[in-house]
Amino acid sequence: MKKKYEHIKSNIIQHSLIITLNRPNKRNALNPKMINEIQEVFDINKKNNNIRVILIESSSNVFCAGADIEYLNKIKEFSYEDNLMDSKTLMKLFKTMLSYPKLIISKVCGAAMGGGCGIVTASDIIFATHNSKFGYPEVKIGFTPALVSTFLIQKINLSNTQELLLSGKIIDGEKAKKIGLVNFLFSEKDIHKEILQFIDDFTAETSSDSIQTTKEILYSHLEIDKKLEQAAKFNADSRKNADFKKGITAFLNKKKINWSK
Repeated sequence: MKKKYEHIKSNIIQHSLIITLNRPNKRNALNPKMINEIQEVFDINKKNNNIRVILIESSSNVFCAGADIEYLNKIKEFSYEDNLMDSKTLMKLFKTMLSYPKLIISKVCGAAMGGGCGIVTASDIIFATHNSKFGYPEVKIGFTPALVSTFLIQKINLSNTQELLLSGKIIDGEKAKKIGLVNFLFSEKDIHKEILQFIDDFTAETSSDSIQTTKEILYSHLEIDKKLEQAAKFNADSRKNADFKKGITAFLNKKKINWSK
């Protein structure tokens, strides 16, 4: 019997496993349960030889708004150990995606922010629409984008990584394509058709064994395991800072912070 999830949908169509982020009333914001559900689907299907491609998409006009507000309210009171465990939950998902033996595609329509943009960044191929939005705005609310920094820097080069992570700026699909964060850009009308054609061509023209081995090689070149572990510690440690609590409080109250005061 097919398992039902609370925050995502999972469906296999031909050679594709489709993971749909499905919290439209929360703008598909991430919480531990949602992350664990995505992780479980990846784990269950890792050795399914019929699946060649994982497609991550959204059920709404927002791909993922980042961290869930209700959960942010809880982590204000977390200990260092709690924060480290929380950081490692998302770290595990990123590591799984980067090392996964099958091709992972993200279909981004709308906004992909924070951890949601991290999921996009950890994908192998990214399709987006012209009006999609990307950003890692953690520094604006007292967070540290530690985890994503470990692999973003090797995807879009140091200069662009610095600009995005240190400014917290939001960029559109055109800019994301220009700096190499996005592979393909299409209209909302055409994007799904183009993805299906890409998947058809990919499954017909590439060897599954070769894809697995190539991803192993690429992952080994990242030399990322120790970096991710260190980043999780940085993340947990930074949550003890006064700016973190100030940022969380302002964010929850929907107030903009003037950090110069």
